Amino acid sequence: MISTEHWLVHEHTQFEVLVKECRTAIEITDWWATEQFLKKMFEELRYHMAQEEEILFPAYDKKCESSASHGSTLELYNEHSVIIDGFRKLKKAVDSRSAEDAFELVVDLELLLLEHNKKEEQTFLPFASHLLFDDREELALKLNNFMVTNKSRNWGVEPLH
Repeated sequence: MISTEHWLVHEHTQFEVLVKECRTAIEITDWWATEQFLKKMFEELRYHMAQEEEILFPAYDKKCESSASHGSTLELYNEHSVIIDGFRKLKKAVDSRSAEDAFELVVDLELLLLEHNKKEEQTFLPFASHLLFDDREELALKLNNFMVTNKSRNWGVEPLH
């Protein structure tokens, strides 16, 4: 049994590290490395966001229906859309080998991720940990066994090679 009240923890630092490494690769126009970091970012962010959108957000929103003290996840979902759009634009700039555009876009994406992660860590996760505490065992199992499927959101950049 998961006993801590703050049982719902996301590890966001790996995304921040990947986007910094991607930015560095773009700065030196190492397109092979840039593409490898983009692929890894795509795989990890897509998995992470799909977990949230398909498991956590629906569970949280369902609990919120009976509680006026918590907001919905619509704002976080919309931020995911902005991040995905930023990723698409970055991929397009990388594909066209436009170093200046790619650098500007990766910096924007980095800022978006930092702001989004901060909001999740400081607001959503503490509230969700508390609100979903009674369902933590079931949710932890679902999160651990989660797989991205064709029902998951299409990012419009697949497949990355």
